[in-house]
Amino acid sequence: MGHVNVPEGLKEIIQQNSEKAYPQIIMEQASYPYLFHLSDIRENLIAFLPVTKQMHVLERNAGCGALTGKLLSMALHVTAVVESEEEADILRVRYENAGNLTVLVVPASDTKPETNVLYQDQAYDMILIAGEFSKFQNELSCMREHLSDNGKLYVADANRLGLKYFAGCQEEYRGGYFAGLENYDKDPERFTEDDRHGEARVYTRKEYEQILKEAGFSGIYSYYPYPDHKFPSCIYSDEYLPGRGELSDNRRNFDRDRLQLFDEKKVFDTVLAEGLFGELANSFLIEAGNRTGEQRVIYSKYSNERARQFAIRTDICKKADGEKNVRKYALYPEGREHICHMEKSYEKLSSCYADSNGKIRFCACHTKNDAAVSGFDPGVTLQDVMERAIERNQTELVKRILDDYAKRIMEYGGKHLFTPTEDFRKVFGEVHFTEETEAVDICDIDMIFANILIPAGSEMKIEEAEWTVIDYEWTFFFPVPKLFVLYRALYFAYYQIMGGKGTPLDELLAAYGISKELKEQFGRMEENFQAYLGKGSVPVRNMQRVMGTKIVPLEQLLRQDAGNVQIEEMQNVPFRVRKILYHIDRQEYQDGSVVCCGWALAKTWNGKVLPVDIKAVMPDGTVVTAELKRYPRADVADALKLRRTCDVNLNLGFDCVFIVPRETEWKLIFSLGKRSAEYDYQNK
Repeated sequence: MGHVNVPEGLKEIIQQNSEKAYPQIIMEQASYPYLFHLSDIRENLIAFLPVTKQMHVLERNAGCGALTGKLLSMALHVTAVVESEEEADILRVRYENAGNLTVLVVPASDTKPETNVLYQDQAYDMILIAGEFSKFQNELSCMREHLSDNGKLYVADANRLGLKYFAGCQEEYRGGYFAGLENYDKDPERFTEDDRHGEARVYTRKEYEQILKEAGFSGIYSYYPYPDHKFPSCIYSDEYLPGRGELSDNRRNFDRDRLQLFDEKKVFDTVLAEGLFGELANSFLIEAGNRTGEQRVIYSKYSNERARQFAIRTDICKKADGEKNVRKYALYPEGREHICHMEKSYEKLSSCYADSNGKIRFCACHTKNDAAVSGFDPGVTLQDVMERAIERNQTELVKRILDDYAKRIMEYGGKHLFTPTEDFRKVFGEVHFTEETEAVDICDIDMIFANILIPAGSEMKIEEAEWTVIDYEWTFFFPVPKLFVLYRALYFAYYQIMGGKGTPLDELLAAYGISKELKEQFGRMEENFQAYLGKGSVPVRNMQRVMGTKIVPLEQLLRQDAGNVQIEEMQNVPFRVRKILYHIDRQEYQDGSVVCCGWALAKTWNGKVLPVDIKAVMPDGTVVTAELKRYPRADVADALKLRRTCDVNLNLGFDCVFIVPRETEWKLIFSLGKRSAEYDYQNK
């Protein structure tokens, strides 16, 4: 999709609704153009940039204004340029109360920058081209001439060599698999004549830099928006690259179907280890202009798929002398109290855990200019240590880390029995414990392994290492069970670090004193906490399911031929299916989606074991669009003594993910031929 079309009726929707209603509108429309034009996640691309109230900004490709509102809140004046009167009308309606906006229409056919009204008198402190950069290449020299002395040009667009295109995403603007990788015009028959002359294209990092240098720009600095420049959640730079395992949010084909030829998370880890991230990042945000000695943001992370009072941005800043600090900002005025809460949390947590004698300390934090500011600690996280230990099969070290974690959580922070308060119920809901449990009065519930640093080099002396807790955003000033903190850490470790493999979760929890009854209560607490955060809406990373675009794994492609024999056999045996068995191992409501994991199989009268069809349906029989992942379950084959009757590589396991409202009833239907079995969920 090139220039994203303007949906019919968008202007009226904007006239009749506030921006707070946009997420619901996006869900109802389930259309990529609405997501592209209305999602506030688009603003993450620019919110961290050093734009001040003294600056004049030119937004060269404003479209329907997804970025314009943020620029208006940051700058003295914004000149927003669009290609059509339709877009101009939408911009004027969308920001009708903005007194610092000028909207200009410059048709795409106007290719003579010397006659362009943009470059006659005005000097700009910042010029932004977000998307479709190639359309404006012939204006670059004029842009440079009309920048102020310390002005900057920012270019955001896709990378022709982005890893997602190797993995099976279609080209950014023209579509087609591997089109950009094959450099477009090398195959002149790939596109129509109109496409070749009218559609935008993208470049490699070297190509972007060469184009900018030829236009006279110097001082080029590259940022890497991830997952891409359209809906970024993080902004990296050469001075702060991603860590191992961080790049896992890769389901972003909102506008087109894609293939999935490999695990991008694993390949990104290899790319980072080989020092190639700058060439293979999915997108760029390139700064061009005279270098200045001011403080620079080298990393920015957004946590804005929450209620507005909790939405924040976390920056790592680097001063000219090399000193780094961490700053957290509220993204909306409603969030200022949440930012101020962090300094109070530091003080109260430090006092509460004074009995640890330094074994648990908290990174110092103070509030300055509406930001929570703390120092930058260069240690390593316990999550990093665990991941490396698992990779090296150091199971004893993993156990030592878990044992030490549990000991510190339970031993320090005071000891008394938990009694729920009214404040507790507001956040975590009504829970009922059948057994007594210890509580901590000041509780950081997010003391997970990723938020705890130890000094580099102390990995093998884990019990002696001092902890530094670097993120205590979710600290509550009322009693919370200590075992809940332990539960959350073990739960996230099991799925995010251990990959859901090894010791079953119930056994892992039980080993540290968390019974099935406690697990159930803690699960309810977590659900209520997520609702408290305002996470009932579907986050952007799950919008691919809402849009209904397909992801076709390589395994499915390979099975299309090899699996024809098995499919034919399955079609010929339905009358011989004796029974269908299934088991639900895990079910939870997560970020607007149901996640249901387990196994299912069919047994035939002649002793064969076959996989079954799985679909999610509503009570009225409507089939729900679901993401279904299938995989072998050797443990099931062993437990049911099936090795003689089936291939252990048969895909009996499944992860089924689909979007339904939290309180909705639904069921899974497992079927083969005329036989079926149902798992009926009634939200009890």
